[in-house]
Amino acid sequence: MQTPTIMQEIKEEEKRFEKKTSRALLNIEDYHQQAKKTLPKMTYEFFRNGSDDQLTLIDNEQAFRRIKLRPKVLIDVSSHLTIDSISCKTQILNSTTTMSFPCMIAPAALHCLANREHGELATVRAAVACSTIMCVSINSSTRMELIADEYRRQIKENYPQSHSQLWLQLYVFRNRQLSQKLIERAERCGYKALIITVDRSAGSNRESDVRNDFSLPDGIDAANLIDENNITASAFRKLIVDSALSWKDLDWIRSITSLPLILKGILHPDDAREAARHGVQGIIVSNHGGRQLDTSQNTIDALPDIVKAVGDNNQMDVYIDGGIGRGTDILKAIALGAKAVLIGRPVLWGLAVDGERGVRNVLDILRKEFRVAMMLCGCQTIEDIRKNNLLVMNNNNMSKL
Repeated sequence: MQTPTIMQEIKEEEKRFEKKTSRALLNIEDYHQQAKKTLPKMTYEFFRNGSDDQLTLIDNEQAFRRIKLRPKVLIDVSSHLTIDSISCKTQILNSTTTMSFPCMIAPAALHCLANREHGELATVRAAVACSTIMCVSINSSTRMELIADEYRRQIKENYPQSHSQLWLQLYVFRNRQLSQKLIERAERCGYKALIITVDRSAGSNRESDVRNDFSLPDGIDAANLIDENNITASAFRKLIVDSALSWKDLDWIRSITSLPLILKGILHPDDAREAARHGVQGIIVSNHGGRQLDTSQNTIDALPDIVKAVGDNNQMDVYIDGGIGRGTDILKAIALGAKAVLIGRPVLWGLAVDGERGVRNVLDILRKEFRVAMMLCGCQTIEDIRKNNLLVMNNNNMSKL
């Protein structure tokens, strides 16, 4: 039987898109605009908006557009057009984890606000189907155990070849006993890594939430924060994220878990070097999607200095989130040294528009765009992206990362 080529697969994907979605929903912005029409104003602005003047939120997106691609041409790919030859697969966490392409689902709170019936359960089904990692927020509207149960069911019944994994994102609370309990729960139900958010030492000024008098509808809450001892989520939240959290606390976290540690919220090269000295397995270059410190540096401009600071430390992966809306954005991040990207809002837009199928379509769109961008840049593998000097930066200097 003849092996299908990449172009044949792309045509088949286009046919599937036409059957599964409206012709209008061709890209992430289409899903965004449809979600804006679908969601209540209060919910949409809770997901979409950033802090203060939202300058960081805007710059996250615009910065990708300032970076230009410089493709290589006249590369013979005639014998490399099979699905397996031009490979979008990538390996992370010291090659112990494989993804179908270098894009994972970022931790985002309260998926049931986007899709009340299924919430995070729809998202995890899409993650398994698309063979990627779902990073579950500690503020998920579905308990981490139920998400893990659905993950295992999907692997067993529908996608036994999937490389999908579950990672848990955690804020460290002042009450260390409760933080430890959450980590132990994650380990028991099979989460494979722990993401510690480190850029939230204080709450930010999200004016749209104040204007909208944002509150959670009846029946939706941060389910992981409802304790077995009948502590309500609202009471739990009053315990507050620990503003005294510091590097020495990583030693305490290591003492209570064997899970790989990933720090989310790194923008400064000094912090990247410090993370490497503490032996964490990964860092996420992130400004919290523009939802914390406004006017902070956008993530794609921060990435090169952080990759340089990490240097040849192959034991620590560098990931990035913020502003990613096209497959070309993923390619640019990989070219600048990231191992993978994380997407948050695009997943919520897909979830709001069409549940599990909407999330799958969002991931499929990005994967298709990424693969086409690879081909048009003359790249047959992920490694080609990193070595082919494909970018012209906004200062007109050629990146050699």
